[in-house]
Formats: sequence, structure tokens, C-alpha cells
Amino acid sequence: MTKKSVRKVFNSLLIRTSSFKKKTKSRKIQFDTIKIESVPSKEHQVSNNLASYMISEILQEIFDHLADTFPYNGTYDLHAYSNLFSCILVNRHWCRNAIITLWRQPFHPCLNNGQMVVNIYLSFLEEEERNFLLSQGINNLPSHDISKNYLFDYPTYFKHLHQQNFYFSIENWCQNNLKKKQSDSSYLLMNSLLRLFYKKSGQLEIFRYISPVQQLTVTGTYENNSGMILLSKLCTNVRELCIENFSTAKNIDHIIKSQNNLVSLEITNLSDHSTIIIQSILSQSKSLRRIKFYKINFSGCCEWNSITLCKKLQVLEIYYCMNLSSLMILPLINTKFHRLKRVKIMGNNNCEYLNRLRDIVIP
Repeated sequence: MTKKSVRKVFNSLLIRTSSFKKKTKSRKIQFDTIKIESVPSKEHQVSNNLASYMISEILQEIFDHLADTFPYNGTYDLHAYSNLFSCILVNRHWCRNAIITLWRQPFHPCLNNGQMVVNIYLSFLEEEERNFLLSQGINNLPSHDISKNYLFDYPTYFKHLHQQNFYFSIENWCQNNLKKKQSDSSYLLMNSLLRLFYKKSGQLEIFRYISPVQQLTVTGTYENNSGMILLSKLCTNVRELCIENFSTAKNIDHIIKSQNNLVSLEITNLSDHSTIIIQSILSQSKSLRRIKFYKINFSGCCEWNSITLCKKLQVLEIYYCMNLSSLMILPLINTKFHRLKRVKIMGNNNCEYLNRLRDIVIP
């Protein structure tokens, strides 16, 4: 992104901010200047100067706009990182403010596989935390003295945690820096960094891993259960849980069973071991009010007896699921759900009792 394009964005936003001049006059703040080699004309000089002297609050809003996060999962795309890197190079004032936005969620698999970011954060670990990791066989940690040379305290800016990118970055660091990777190395490193973020930055936003968390979305495919165990220990008060895009349910029952009062459960795009999910619902039978299954392969699944015990269930949704059988669904048909208000069924394969599920709703 060129300086010219940055100026266009700034000028357009300044036009929308009618109170900008009043704010700059009322606040006696000294700003860093921006050297612009060529200015098109005198009539644009005033607006460009204003853009050069913008207060930090407005710069933050503009950089958030330039980040252009995905509305679906709240993460930056590569174009966002490119924009922010360009802003950092303008001058010190822009750099200080762009760094805040950039390091709000720095983990991305396409940025050096996330290894550089992990290395920087590890250098900020305190001596006690470092000694613990060393005692667990996690060597090759960056020196704590390196963090003293950085211009910014990067962990203080961290706010948005995307679980899949975070785990991917930790795994890559372990594979490239540990000669003998232990089974729990990733889990220990994630735990240490999460404690660092919590101490330096406070409560995380969007995909928050520090309690209390009431809404949580877990995405991705894992070969081991360290990530799920970590989540199940840190997030125990989730009320709305969405689990999506897992090839197997082997590692995701931990997060379901660890909840104290789960109200809504959504499972999306699950290919195998659906019995584990059905059985884990039993642990939340006293609180669940909504269950949604979307594109789940129920091949070889057990009977849905655990759902019959969800006496507070109000909504049951089943969309585009495969290999449903009458044996699974029959227990639901023979149960009276006194609070059930809505049953939605769409696009599922033929099943003798499937359409009869709608009849269990008490008018």
C-alpha cells in the first residue's frame, strides 16, 4: 500500500469526522510530523497536514479499518498485515499506533509459520516460567535479554486469540526448535504464553481463552488432545459452544464435559466418532436448551439416550446429516420434552422415524 493510497483513506475519513478540527484545537498535544515529498496542490495541503497530525484515537480507528478483519472469524488476512506493515514505516507516531493493531493478533500460518512471533513472545517469559519449561525438556528458548532490546512490550497489545492459528504456530516452533519433542510440549508452551498474555494484556477479546468465557467457537483438526485439554481447563463457564470442522470427535469431548452450565451446543462438519459427542451431552443434560447438528456423519453412532435426559431442551436442529438411523432417533420419539418449542429438520438422508421427530413438540 503506497503513501498515496494511505492519504486517500485518511482524507476520506477526515471528511466524515466533522468534529476533528475541534478536537485538535481543544487538546494541546504535540504530534510527530510526516514528511511528504510531493503534495499535489495547496488545496490538498491542509487535509494532508491534518492527516499527519492526527491524534492516536483516530489513528487507531483508521488502522482498525485498514486491518479489514474477516467478519466470520475475526482474524486478519494477509492484506491486512501488508497494510499495517506499510503504516509502520511512515514515521514514529504512525509506528506506535500501527504496532498496537498489528500485535493485537499477530499469529498467522503464512507469516514465517508463526515461528518468529512465538520466539518473540517466549523472550518475554519470566525467569521462573523459563526454568519450568527447561525442566520439562523444552530447550532452545530465546534469551530473556533479547526482549530488553525491543522497542515495544509486545505481549501488552495481544487481545485477539485465534485458536487454530495459535496452535499451528506453537506446533511449528516445536518442530523446528526442539530436537526431542515431548507429547505435552505444545500444551506446556501454550499454557506459558497464555499466562503471559493474561498477566500483560488482561482479558482477551473475541476468541477469549481466559475465564470467564460465555461464547466460544473451536475450529480445526488436531492429531492430539493437548489443545482441547488446555481449553477445558481454562474455559469452564461457556454457555454457547460451537465446535466445527473436526475430522474426528476423539479430542473434543473434553471441552463439552468441562462446562458447568452449557446452554447451547452446535456441532458442525464432523466426520467420525459421533458417539463420543452424543455421550458427552449427558454431562450437560441439566442445562442444555439448544442442540444443533450440521453435516455430521452419524455412521455407527449409539442411541441418543443422553438427549432424552435434557429436560430443559427447547430447540433441536438437524441439518444435512448422514447415516442417521431409526435406532438412534427412536428414544427421542418415545420421550416427552415438556419445554421443547421447535424441531428443525432439513436435507438429511431418508430415515423412517426422522420426520416423526417434529411430532414430539408439545403444542
